[in-house]
Amino acid sequence: MGFKVKHYAAKTVAANSSLEWELILTELIIGSLCAAFAKVGYDASMLLIFIPNLVIALVCFGFIGLSVFHFIREKRSKPSE
Repeated sequence: MGFKVKHYAAKTVAANSSLEWELILTELIIGSLCAAFAKVGYDASMLLIFIPNLVIALVCFGFIGLSVFHFIREKRSKPSE
């Protein structure tokens, strides 16, 4: 005895469907926290705290710059109407 299922297919959503500002905000918050921890580690002369947090902060801020760059490049490539 089987069940009859009505399946209404929805539009597919891209894997990177999160909004651009959500990603930028997340990276900004994580980068800021890691930059603050890196500053504390630098002031305390603790390389074990300073170096990893500095690397993470630089990567987060780099991703923000990359997102802004891609946004500007995408806006310039679209034909104006």
